[in-house]
Amino acid sequence: MKGLTLKINDRFRNRKVDFFNEFTFTLAHDSIGSVFGFNFYFNPQILEHKEMCCVTHFHEVTLEFNDELLLTGNITSQQFKVSSVKQLSSFGGYSKTGVLEDCEIPVSVYPLQSNGLSLRQIAEKIIAPFGLKMEIDSAVLERMNKSFKNSTASESQTVKAYLSELASQKNIIISHNEKGDLLFTESKTNINPILDFDLTKNTYIGTSFTFDYDGQGMHSEINIQKQASIDGGNAGTQKIKNPYVLQSVFRPTTKSQSSGDDNDTVLATNRALSNELRGVKLTIETDRWLVNNKIIKPNNLISIYAPDLYIFKKTQFFIESITYNGNQEKTTATLNCVLPEVYSNKTPVSIFKDINLHAQGL
Repeated sequence: MKGLTLKINDRFRNRKVDFFNEFTFTLAHDSIGSVFGFNFYFNPQILEHKEMCCVTHFHEVTLEFNDELLLTGNITSQQFKVSSVKQLSSFGGYSKTGVLEDCEIPVSVYPLQSNGLSLRQIAEKIIAPFGLKMEIDSAVLERMNKSFKNSTASESQTVKAYLSELASQKNIIISHNEKGDLLFTESKTNINPILDFDLTKNTYIGTSFTFDYDGQGMHSEINIQKQASIDGGNAGTQKIKNPYVLQSVFRPTTKSQSSGDDNDTVLATNRALSNELRGVKLTIETDRWLVNNKIIKPNNLISIYAPDLYIFKKTQFFIESITYNGNQEKTTATLNCVLPEVYSNKTPVSIFKDINLHAQGL
């Protein structure tokens, strides 16, 4: 695959793999780790193959495209096949931070209660045994350094689950960078789109588009019920309407909030609506990987005008993740896009508003 470089570090050497036949990898924004996989013909008679493919070793892997580092991770799975026809062996893994999704908080950093510590201090403490580093976006630095009155993890919680729970209270996204470090950041929903599509013009050879609206996960109103607690605030209910459900349609839902103050209730309500907005999504599959000679990455915007997709005005979408696939014959990239309001926390306005004269109140 031209431009793509895969290297495996087996503790003795950092080897470039020149003979893989198929690959796939996904770069994800709102994820603690990106995943990868590749296939090649394993020859047990070649010592280099045996060393690189050694099971149980969780070898470190780097993936580059045109000398740009995209991912640093570990191999977590190997599959070998034998039949009458020579079979490809399969290897898969994830970013170095992916281990935090598989493992609970190490006993060595107990107790699980952290009173008066900030998210930064808590994260540094519980990822240290894994040998991981962390990067903090300057945009969220102040929130990272703000302490919690009290916070207690569960023994059964993974590191990812606990940190995500804390980060969501601060409206912080947990992701990862290309070096395999844990990244605390926010979404770039106020930048210019990197791609602009007008599907009324037949100029997108090699690209296909799919637009989905999943109404089953949508509710006309979302109610968050807060119980009185020692964390502050009174018992009560916060309500928000979903603009992607016609106002005359009755589909309510109620969720509970067991801790936090009144400000947290508002945040929880907005977050519940943001999660529902994932039901409006755009998928773009293209043989194009580059924009301005740089690989297309998540945490960017695209804009599109496509009446055939029921998008009747130019609309922006946020690139949440991208899956790249390839073999000896072709390469493709699948862009998975959601509404920017999923991440921006701005009050959403339906992109279908005023399109259909019969849809009063939409």
